[in-house]
Amino acid sequence: MSQRFIENVSKSDVFNGHHYDAGPNAMLIRIQDPATEFGLVKYPFKEVYEFEFLDAEDADGFEDECKIQDNQAEALVGLLQRAQEKAMNVVVHCHAGICRSGAVVEVATMMGFTPSDRYRQPNLRVKHKMMKVLGLTYDSDEKTSSTGGYISNDGIWLPSDFGG
Repeated sequence: MSQRFIENVSKSDVFNGHHYDAGPNAMLIRIQDPATEFGLVKYPFKEVYEFEFLDAEDADGFEDECKIQDNQAEALVGLLQRAQEKAMNVVVHCHAGICRSGAVVEVATMMGFTPSDRYRQPNLRVKHKMMKVLGLTYDSDEKTSSTGGYISNDGIWLPSDFGG
């Protein structure tokens, strides 16, 4: 199995085609707020999947049913596993391409995907629910850096100002 890439992008990036060429064997994962139009995409994808949940953390005050649910986290992990099995590149978008899609990219990186160098400020509820599906442990006190960050060679997310 060859290593595949995953990229987090915004809704407008998908509409305008501002993402890596994912090739003919590619998956698009779309995440939007409930009752929001998904819109058009510029380039075709072999498989397209759509999810609706808010970019809300556990303590944000929104109703839990508006946030990512366990079954959605299971479905997202299942899609990433499918993409690995089928040697598919993955593009994942949310509204801004930073939080919900950033969380999916971080978990995919833990699974062996090669991430793009896009800015990510992952939604921790999304990230932790997906990690739980994979049986991975996480720091429940983890904080998301507002300065952005990157994935190191060993798969650890580091803030942009770490190590120069």
